[in-house]
Amino acid sequence: MKIFKVGGAVRDTQMGLKPKDTDWVVVGSSPEEMIEKGFKQVGKNFPVFLHPNTNEEYALARKDRKTGVGHKNFQFNFSPSVTLEEDLERRDLTINSMALDEDGNLIDPFNGAKDIKNKCLRPVSQAFFEDPLRALRVARFKAQFPEFFLHESMEQALNKISTSNELSKLSSERVWGEVMRGLEYDFSEFLQIIRNYNLDTPWFNKLTEIPNINSDIPEIKWCEVSQANEFEFAVCLEIPKSFSKQLSLWKKFFDYDKKGNVSYKVKFFGDFSKNNLRDAIYTLQFFKDINLECIPIIKEYANFNFGALASNKKQEIESAKEKELKKIIEKYG
Repeated sequence: MKIFKVGGAVRDTQMGLKPKDTDWVVVGSSPEEMIEKGFKQVGKNFPVFLHPNTNEEYALARKDRKTGVGHKNFQFNFSPSVTLEEDLERRDLTINSMALDEDGNLIDPFNGAKDIKNKCLRPVSQAFFEDPLRALRVARFKAQFPEFFLHESMEQALNKISTSNELSKLSSERVWGEVMRGLEYDFSEFLQIIRNYNLDTPWFNKLTEIPNINSDIPEIKWCEVSQANEFEFAVCLEIPKSFSKQLSLWKKFFDYDKKGNVSYKVKFFGDFSKNNLRDAIYTLQFFKDINLECIPIIKEYANFNFGALASNKKQEIESAKEKELKKIIEKYG
């Protein structure tokens, strides 16, 4: 039984970066032996274990072979005879296919360290094609390391995946996982890969413009890209509630007509209340041309005590709200 540090932790160390998390591969062991040593098994398709003290992930060295379409149809071999090199060969990029032994010696059968030095993103082997999500992972790594270039073999791999129609077999959840990571970095680089290699179908439809993204906030980045593409970008992709909520407010303020008459503005501002006041004011900071008008109207209307109205009839209360809102609009509009 031998244990090796693998993956992103080794890559980041070689790049002089601080690793975010650490993964380990165990060679020459079995599920029974790992459990005997106090590890807790968590993997369903293949054995992954949590260390009893550190809670870090330890996976048995494995080989896998694709048996059908999509990312679920794989046959796994995690017997004690699987070597470290066989495990590293199934990984996506050479820069992610290095390992450190227990003495800190680098094991690099696919020249990942050289590719780091040359700033090159290169697939390890033909196994790259077996999971179409890896194409989006390349886009994410390009966002994370924009100074890296794509090796010719990587460009061929992306073109092959784009024409295979296998991206459509991915779940929205897995796709969003890579998007979310891309949003943490230079998202315009992520989008360039999607567009340049025709990886837009079906998840990133209507990507015609890649704007200059000004914000560091993932939700706002998403709004900026959506706005640049007439709010038709990636509508097939299921996005988290925080993103859809932010996008809805963003579109509402983007469509606001400063020259609209009082009736238009009553209808526009009538949707605001104390429940969404904070979100509205937060969003308006990105709309410098209308926030001086909109913020005081929304604040005063949302904070008006309509509970003090004498009537308990819905129609009369709505009429009173509209009348009060007109006064506020005329005051600030």
